[in-house]
Parts: sequence; C-alpha cells; structure tokens
Amino acid sequence: MSSPSEQLYSAEERAAEKQASRDADARALASGNKSGEQLAEENGLLWGVDARIDFSEIRSPK
Repeated sequence: MSSPSEQLYSAEERAAEKQASRDADARALASGNKSGEQLAEENGLLWGVDARIDFSEIRSPK
C-alpha cells in the first residue's frame, strides 16, 4: 500500500512527464513516424473518445 505522501500530486513530476511527452512527439515528428495531424489528434482533448452528439431533438430559440 502506498503512503499518503506517495499519492500526492507533484507539479515537478507532472512537468517532467509533460516535457518527456513533448520530446517524444518532437522525435516522432522529426523521424516521420507521425505527422503533425496525427500528433494534434492524439494530443487533442477528446483523443480516443468516439462520441457523437445528436442535435436532432434540439429546437432553435424563437
């Protein structure tokens, strides 16, 4: 079981994780493994979520 101090959020650790992700993205882009479009899609807010919104029942305001 983790101690409470191990469960606390660390801004420094999160910043390091984000930088590592940015570095990996830059390498993937530079090597041609991924396109800018692919990276934008993967790094988007709803990446991996297959959601559709049905507006058919919404009436416009009068």
